[in-house]
Amino acid sequence: MSASGGEEPPAWHELPDRTADPRIRRARRHRLAIALARRVTRGRSYAFLRVLAIDRRLFRPFLALNARLMPFGKLERAQTEAVIMRTALLCGSRYEWIQHEALARRAGVTAAQVEAIRADPESEALPEPTRLLLRAAAELLERHAIEDGTHERLAAHFSPAEILEATMLVGNYAMLAGALNSFGVRLEPAWER
Repeated sequence: MSASGGEEPPAWHELPDRTADPRIRRARRHRLAIALARRVTRGRSYAFLRVLAIDRRLFRPFLALNARLMPFGKLERAQTEAVIMRTALLCGSRYEWIQHEALARRAGVTAAQVEAIRADPESEALPEPTRLLLRAAAELLERHAIEDGTHERLAAHFSPAEILEATMLVGNYAMLAGALNSFGVRLEPAWER
């Protein structure tokens, strides 16, 4: 069964934490960004910045793109979070899933909808536009393209700019999942409570 169906999702990746590598140097401004994120989020979201800070040339451009997609994107926030969560799940990123499950709940996504995003993205618990976005996410991750039929159905609910944003959202969070998984980024202790 395809990743867009109701099968059991893939296992979370658990790799060694590679962010402590002594060859990784962080500029003072990156340490300050991590400290600021830690303070603003009360210790709940900062570990991902350790990976981004590895290459200062990528740090600010990535954060700017990410902010354009979330939280300042064109899609409704609940839809954005659903797409991010499904992408995190299909990419095996526990870090992203847990972070965005909390954000989704604040955006109005119900517990039943969270479970549907996890186990059955075709569930009637989700509005049709969200189901279509989740199908598109799976197609993008499986084939790197949205199928014609899915695209046509998306176009009935979303503008071309919103469809492009959804496509970029999946790619952005898949890329981040790959970096977080590859460097073994662990959840902040505040999430483990």
